[in-house]
Amino acid sequence: IGTNGRDQIAGVLRILEELKITFARAKTGSFEITQYATAFLFDADNRGLELTLDDFRRHYNAYFGNMTDLEHGKWITGNGIALGCFVFHDTDAREKTGTLETHVFPMAEDAWPDRFSAAKKFMEDNAREGDAVHGNKAKRMKATITTAGQFNNPGSPLSEIIGRNGLPKEQFENSPASRELAEFLTAVPWEPA
Repeated sequence: IGTNGRDQIAGVLRILEELKITFARAKTGSFEITQYATAFLFDADNRGLELTLDDFRRHYNAYFGNMTDLEHGKWITGNGIALGCFVFHDTDAREKTGTLETHVFPMAEDAWPDRFSAAKKFMEDNAREGDAVHGNKAKRMKATITTAGQFNNPGSPLSEIIGRNGLPKEQFENSPASRELAEFLTAVPWEPA
């Protein structure tokens, strides 16, 4: 369930509580789903990996219980629920800052080199002072990726440009971040039902 940003804490807690109540009130055998896990995906942004994890622990500790062992890309059991947190960041930089786009940007550049180069030039030549694209590096990367991907996805948002009919499957298969995310999502410590 997407929540539109890391600051939507009250809404996330409401969804989690509703899910918990629904499962608690259900008659045995009434759901095909017998257990669930909760994965949080964040961008480190300029805050960095450790501050992002610290904020997450502070905001959700009351709901999940002790989360001192929670690390990026790892799972713990909190409040009887498998809980994991994955933070997109630049794995090469010491500060561990960055976003999902940090990883998608080179994938798009590799997939569409000519169009990507032209999209970068288009941004440089046409962005005006005060345009939102100047806001931060992630916004510029999103705009470039979206522009380069419009040819097969006219008018589509970034999610479609990197998804269906977008980036070739090989880009995801070759991306260390994609492999790390897939390993994280498939490593849920399920309890026997």
